[in-house]
This record gives sequence, structure tokens and C-alpha cells, in this order.
Amino acid sequence: MLATSPATQDAPMVVSTINVDELLKSTGRSIQVDKEVPLTLDVGNLTAFDMAPVEMATLGQGKARDAYLLKLTRENTQLLFNSLFSLPTSTVEKVKCVQLPAPTTKLPREKPIPKPKLPTKWEAFAKSKGILKKKRGRMLYDEVAEEWKPRFGYNKAGGDKEQNWVVEVPGNGDPYKDWLGDKEDKTKEKVAKNEFQRLQNISKQIKVQSESINQTVKQANISTASLGKFHEKSKDEKKAKAKGKHKKFDPVSGNTASEKEKSLALINKIASGGVSVNKEKAANKELGATIKRSREAERENRTNKRRSKMGVKAQTNHFDMKKREVSGPGKERKKRHQI
Repeated sequence: MLATSPATQDAPMVVSTINVDELLKSTGRSIQVDKEVPLTLDVGNLTAFDMAPVEMATLGQGKARDAYLLKLTRENTQLLFNSLFSLPTSTVEKVKCVQLPAPTTKLPREKPIPKPKLPTKWEAFAKSKGILKKKRGRMLYDEVAEEWKPRFGYNKAGGDKEQNWVVEVPGNGDPYKDWLGDKEDKTKEKVAKNEFQRLQNISKQIKVQSESINQTVKQANISTASLGKFHEKSKDEKKAKAKGKHKKFDPVSGNTASEKEKSLALINKIASGGVSVNKEKAANKELGATIKRSREAERENRTNKRRSKMGVKAQTNHFDMKKREVSGPGKERKKRHQI
């Protein structure tokens, strides 16, 4: 490790070498730290969590507490740095760098993660064809002027009309055609095409953003208790349509012709053998319904027999006694007689 002192006009820069081992021995510290409970390291966020419990007796008070916390912090920081030095390294512009792994601790965000922008038509085409973007130089050699000139802008290479007063005519070209004017027209067409594609990309981005905004507004409108029935609509806002399938039921009153036609169609379908009926399942269902009816009838008979044994007079006296027990004044008179 090298330590440097700033150079001044009177004294030059002084460079001295420091022995790291001697420094660690003099301070009584080491890069090797042993802990009973290992740290929870999140190197991606440069964070360490110490879950070991701290006893109050060990913590102490005043200067002893500060010294203990300082020592604990140094040891945990040393372990974090040890994990950094164990990562693969690379040299970038004579500087040693490490590639941090992905963070493991999820940190809260105030706003959602922005969605990636849609690729333009050229970006999608270049990706499908495997075309890589190459950075071209800003300067271009002008063979007529025999010097380097900017590729675009003022005084660009090949931009002087006096230099481009001659255009080579192809072998099968029309010699009487205005080739200079044709070249200018093609240049204008390219500029117009690029501008049109730029506006198309902008409109596509705006359309995606407006759709997401409309979806958010619709969700907010139907989030009330009345599903947005009494919500004030903004200007040019359309009525929110409920999604999902809506089952329509036939009216229960009025014209019964449609119901009659459906019933006749079902009967004809069954009679013609177009509908397969599970006879065993139907028989079991009817048998179960018959057993249920017989059990209910048997239960009703047992109740009636029990009532007939008591007799009409006994039943009347029984219910009268129940009424007197429930009524309030009768209870109070009975209590007074007992006293």
C-alpha cells in the first residue's frame, strides 16, 4: 500500500511504503473475524445484517458501550469487505473492479418499475435480422476537397453544390433526365420518410400510455361501493362497460308461447332419441326420493302416535302449565305463595 503526501512548491511529493502486516499488528486487528452467528450478507446492496443477540451486561454503558459497538461494526464491515474481495475482478482503465451479484433484499419503491419502451420499427427489424449498431465516426474524408470534414451539418463532406455539379449517369440510364434534380428528390423523400416513421413511433408510445391511463381510470371508477354509478365523469369520458358474460333469463310472466315451444322441442328431442338418458342414474335418483319420502312419513306417524297416547285433555293441561310457567305474573304469585 502506498501513501502519498501533497506536493508543494517548496517540497516535492514524498512517497512512502506502509507495511500492512505491521499496521495490523500494531492496532491488534485482523482481517479474519470469527462469529458464532454468521452474518446475513447482501453483497448486491452492500449490506450486512447481524442477527446475533446482544447481552446488556456485555454492552455496558457510556464509553464502554461506544467502544463495544465500534468494535462490532468494524468486524461486520470487515466480513462484508472480505466477501467483496472474494468476487471475480476485472481491470477497467487501470482500476480494479468487481461485478456485484444481484441483490437479495427487496427494497420498497414509491412508484412501480417503469415498463420498457416499445421498440421502433427499425429496432425490431434489426433485432430479427441480427443487425448490430455500429458507431460511425463523426469526420469523413472529402475526396474533392482532399480534407476531413464533418459527416453531417455545416460544411459537411460532399455538401458543397459547386463540388457536386457532375453526376455519373448509369449505362442504361436516360441521358436527357435531370439526374441532379432526381438526387435531390430522393434526399427529400428519405427525410420525409424518416420524419413520418419518427411520428409513427411517437404515436405508438402515446397510444400505449393512453391505454394504460384509461385502464387505471376505469379501475378507479368501479372501485367505489356503487361501482362508479354516482361518480362524476370527466369531459369526453365514456361509460365503463362491465366485463364478463351476462346470462339472460326468460320473463316469468307474459307471453308463454316461447316457453311452450321450448318444452315441445325438448319432448320431441327426447322422443326421437336425440338425447341420451342415463336410465340407471334416473332410477337411483327416483329411488332415493322415494326412500326420503317414506322416512319423513314414518317420522310424522311416530309424532302423531305420541300425541294420541297423551289424550286431548292431557295435552290441553300440559300446554296450560307450560304457559303459566313462561308468563311473568304467574311466576311472581307462585313465589309469593311459597314465601
